[in-house]
Amino acid sequence: MEFRQFETISTKDIGKTLDLRGKVETIKQTAGPTLMILNDGTGNFTFKAFIKPGVRAFPEIEAGDLVYVSAVINERKDTIEGEVKSMKKLALEDIEDFQNHIHEKNAAKVLPTNTEFSIKSKVLESQKDRFIKIATIIRKAVVDGRPILLRHNADCDGYSSAVTIERGILEFMDEVTGGDVMAKYQNYRRAPSKAPFYEYEDAVKDLTTWLKDKVKNGAKEPLIIITDNGSTEEDLLSIKQMKIYNCQIVVVDHHFPGKVENNKVIVDEYIDAHINPYLTGYDSNVCAGMLGFELARFIYEKNSNSVFIPAMAAILDHTAGIEKEQYVEKAKALGFTEEYLATLGEIVDMQSHYIRFMEAREFINDLFGNNMLMQKELVKMLGEDLKKRYKATEAIARHYVEKEDFGPFYVINFDGERGTNRGEYPAIGKSTNHIHKIFEQELDKPIVTMTSGTTFLTIRISDGVKNISIPTFCSYAQKELAYTGAEGGGHERAGSVKFVEYGRSDVIKAFKDYLRDVAKKQ
Repeated sequence: MEFRQFETISTKDIGKTLDLRGKVETIKQTAGPTLMILNDGTGNFTFKAFIKPGVRAFPEIEAGDLVYVSAVINERKDTIEGEVKSMKKLALEDIEDFQNHIHEKNAAKVLPTNTEFSIKSKVLESQKDRFIKIATIIRKAVVDGRPILLRHNADCDGYSSAVTIERGILEFMDEVTGGDVMAKYQNYRRAPSKAPFYEYEDAVKDLTTWLKDKVKNGAKEPLIIITDNGSTEEDLLSIKQMKIYNCQIVVVDHHFPGKVENNKVIVDEYIDAHINPYLTGYDSNVCAGMLGFELARFIYEKNSNSVFIPAMAAILDHTAGIEKEQYVEKAKALGFTEEYLATLGEIVDMQSHYIRFMEAREFINDLFGNNMLMQKELVKMLGEDLKKRYKATEAIARHYVEKEDFGPFYVINFDGERGTNRGEYPAIGKSTNHIHKIFEQELDKPIVTMTSGTTFLTIRISDGVKNISIPTFCSYAQKELAYTGAEGGGHERAGSVKFVEYGRSDVIKAFKDYLRDVAKKQ
């Protein structure tokens, strides 16, 4: 019998009954029909089987089975699918040949077609093997119909990385599935994280969501992509739990990951692949938005990302270096000014504050250029609103901050809980950035800005302050002030420490003692 290959099915076949065969990748029972995604090596295709509402069709067929299918090709929501007339497992004598056929076809598909970066960068080149490995893992997950969860930090840099990776994934998924719209919602999900690490609460949500889907629909173990987070010891508990359930995990990050030995850090024992410039001797100046933009090119070279995204991420994350310069120049060539990108980045931060834990895929896509007219309208409207908000923050800061002279630099003290409106934007982190920027420009020496609360300390440090590291202090506090519950991290010059309420005065005193030691080394 002649079998049509999935990649040859088109709208010209609508209404025709075709003989097909494939591997059952996913089975999903809806309140109506049973949906099955099959792979024949040339691509994935969705089939719908119906007995009666909510009743599982062909219960003898399970995920992983190789099957013959006779189906009528129909159109649904601008995509095509097969309405199953009959389905049965392959004959034993046909299984080995067909398995080899699928494996051979898929093996060629999972390798990236592009392995070159869009800019010149020693940092990126030092990570190329890591990019290829992660892109291959992601492409294989798409081809295999494995669920993909993308976790990211909920700020402009985290969103920039996540959105660019997301577009690479979904546009490659379109190619593999023949444009099946539902596959992009059934097999992919993005979730922002408020904490600057893969918080255990988020991991529990991710695990329970998948386990429910596994019981209902036989979902495979997911691939978890963590970006702008994931490299540090704080991420370890969540990562370990997901690995117990055989999830694949890859990390795309640029934060200080702790002690590096043989190009590895503590999380590498538990994850499948890891991009982080620190692992090859560099620093955080190639930010997550840049890394995500380049990774998306490896995942799917023809993706729709614009270079304004890594340029915007670089500006908002206050990076420096030739990578930032190249992205910004490329963005300018497309008509994006630095002022526009800075405002747009602030708006991304503002919207993420109110979106909180929602994916908001369509709205976020508009912000990131899917609808340029809408993006420009939002920048025009919200840009003015942001100016008013920051003007209010500035007025509060000028009245209430306390300045201490530490010799080579000043320390700016601000009470974040009493000086910001709970639930409103700018929140404490962004307020700290703005306050730091104001006094850094006005004072005659570099500054360290300390915004404190009942259980946290948020820190920003001028470049002019040398021999200082927030992660180093956090490691000290975690060890020497264990009774305060101190933990934290971030970048060398921008980060935070959290602690129990009892420990507030001890942690703040310890940090000021640390600053006095730093002052002696200037």
